[in-house]
Amino acid sequence: MLLYPDPLGAFPRDWIEDLAQFKNQEDVIKLSRKEVSPYITTPSLLAFYQRIAELCIVPSPDPEAPFPEQKNSFLYMIPKKQHEIKKLAPFVNEFYKNHEIKNIVDIGGGIGHLAQTLTSHYDLKTTTLDMDPVLQETGRVRFKKNDVDYIHVKIDANNEQFKSILTTNSLTLGLHTCGPLAVHQIKASSSQNIKGIINFPCCYEKLLPFPETQNISKAARNSKSPLVFNRFALTLATRAHRKMTDKDYELKLKVKYYRYAIHFLLHDEYGIESLSPLGNSTPALYNESFGSYVVQQFERIKIDLKHTKEELDHYFETQNVQELIWKMLSADLIRNAFGRVMELYILLDRVLFLEEAGYKVQLLEFFEEPLSPRNLGIVAHL
Repeated sequence: MLLYPDPLGAFPRDWIEDLAQFKNQEDVIKLSRKEVSPYITTPSLLAFYQRIAELCIVPSPDPEAPFPEQKNSFLYMIPKKQHEIKKLAPFVNEFYKNHEIKNIVDIGGGIGHLAQTLTSHYDLKTTTLDMDPVLQETGRVRFKKNDVDYIHVKIDANNEQFKSILTTNSLTLGLHTCGPLAVHQIKASSSQNIKGIINFPCCYEKLLPFPETQNISKAARNSKSPLVFNRFALTLATRAHRKMTDKDYELKLKVKYYRYAIHFLLHDEYGIESLSPLGNSTPALYNESFGSYVVQQFERIKIDLKHTKEELDHYFETQNVQELIWKMLSADLIRNAFGRVMELYILLDRVLFLEEAGYKVQLLEFFEEPLSPRNLGIVAHL
């Protein structure tokens, strides 16, 4: 969309034409999941997807003993969190024993679901850290029978209070550490020479688009041309492995059609060539006509409207607009394939950072994608 009026110039034309022929919802959803072999006919496009798949192969951890579930194990817990804890807790228990860990420090633990599970099911000494005192107090009240220490502290690699909590026999454990939080966990843990680190990053779009916030390893910093992702690429890396349902597809289609078309309109009829931030809108807005959508959005971004709703609907329904949007959606399928690769680049930089600090490191795929698409974990020990 940023390249409009030539938004497809960077894409091979035959790739776009191949993908644009698929308009059946079920087929497009399968293509979005990279299930391409039965569909794609262009050899170079098929080779592209196959190479992406090869680059994204990540091993899974060895199976552990089954999770010792209790009757009240997952009260107040959503299915996604239940799945993650069932998969992760047995692994952490074995890691704790194998590396003679004395204390687990749960990074950004919130209410403390994971910390409480490790304590109550495995009798592991656990401290949970968070910046939100309300979440921590909720955890203390809800799980008052369990022996978990809650500490209100800013998790920052330069925060001496935070670092003082990390002893050499500690394991820091961060399940879904957003943006820079993962980097702070890794840097602080390695600077304190703690025995173990397990980190699951997410929300890469919260990283700043600068070399010093993304490239933390010496290998990356010493590169002649370190790769630095902008905010669009970081957002794509965050959403890389999310599986699309029929409902997701229907809403995404409506959002994309209206957002692309309003950008065309602003460019063609109002002389606004830059991308105008529209913010988040309620799903209900996309059930209205394009004209109604534009009226509300123009009010939001303070632009005087010079078209009627009928004229706006006619603009949206023209063949050129409809065909271009569909081809842009086809191009999105190609662009989206890079998301997981970019995520792996970010994480492998962190793996290299820890290896440079003397750690033995693995990058593992822990969780099932449909339930928890942010499923990659960095596991390191001295």
